[in-house]
Amino acid sequence: MKAVLFDFNGTLYDDNRLHIAAWQNFFRERFGRVFSAEEIHRRCIGPSNASIFADFLGDLPAEEVRRLSSEKEAAYRKVARSDPNNLHLVEGAPEMFDRLTQLGIPFALATSSPIENVQFYLEDLGMKRWFSLDRIVYEEGKLASKPDPAFYIEAARRLGLTPEECAIVEDSLTGIRAAINARAGKIIAVDHSVSREQLESYPEIDAIIHDFHGFERLI
Repeated sequence: MKAVLFDFNGTLYDDNRLHIAAWQNFFRERFGRVFSAEEIHRRCIGPSNASIFADFLGDLPAEEVRRLSSEKEAAYRKVARSDPNNLHLVEGAPEMFDRLTQLGIPFALATSSPIENVQFYLEDLGMKRWFSLDRIVYEEGKLASKPDPAFYIEAARRLGLTPEECAIVEDSLTGIRAAINARAGKIIAVDHSVSREQLESYPEIDAIIHDFHGFERLI
């Protein structure tokens, strides 16, 4: 493979529990509705915020969706910053980025996160050591959400490549479907959000990992 395209949440940053807590706090404080962690995980990990709001709240005006999404993501950053132990990448990721850089293998991010979260990743998680904004495709309301392949097509384009020439690394079923729809040259799944048994049911997945030690051998 000529390059690697990474999802971020749940893939490079094991933050599903932080998003779950943020969604629980958001629904409780904003609407007085209480949901279990299990239900939030089932309905909120993977889909876009717009899809989640449609699921829980029905059809809303686009401006209301943007406003509520901003509130929820602010709650997420608050939860993440509440404990310094939250502020680190998945084990082996820093060493992997250094190694890919040494090998001259380019990489980019394709994340459904808004710019405010991307800035949090760059600053609080140290991602600016390896990434500039031109190598990060994030949610701006211009591209169709995963499982549409648009985010990965754009990420590959920024590297001067097609998804067929890239390995894509994902954790959620929604993201894996996006990688499949993008016709990725290779798909590597991280088992933080979905069980290995579920991941193994997808013949398109080439490898399943838990951390990034020795990752370069997979591409």
